Parts: sequence; C-alpha cells; structure tokens
Amino acid sequence: MIIVNCALRQDDVIKIVEEIEVEGEKVFKFVKKEGLKLFFDCSLEDSAKAATIAKQAIKDTQLGKALFFSVNPA
Repeated sequence: MIIVNCALRQDDVIKIVEEIEVEGEKVFKFVKKEGLKLFFDCSLEDSAKAATIAKQAIKDTQLGKALFFSVNPA
C-alpha cells in the first residue's frame, strides 16, 4: 500500500496513479480518502519501489509539475 498526500486535484491524482502500468499490468487501485491522504493498494512486493514509481508518474504530468504532494509507502 502507498499513501499520496495531496490537498488539491485529488481526483486527477487518483486517475494518474490508477493508470500506472508495470510490465503491462495496472498495479495501483484506489482504496480510500482520509482528508489529504489518498490510499492505494499495490500489487508490487516492494512498497518503497511502488511509492517511487507513483511519485515519478505524477511528476511526469503537467499537473505534477505544479502540484505540492508526497508519496510514502504504508
């Protein structure tokens, strides 16, 4: 599981993260929202690596370049 902390554009962030593919498979599934925290289940074994993948995918978008956010393994 990973947690994305983000105050703005949460619906857009959810879409970005859920569209991430690793080896042709979508690996993240949105679970719940608690305030600024967005929780995602992940099919990857290494949650630290999963957090890095998600963070880079968000940063690579136009939105991610302007958005203040963090991604942490849970």
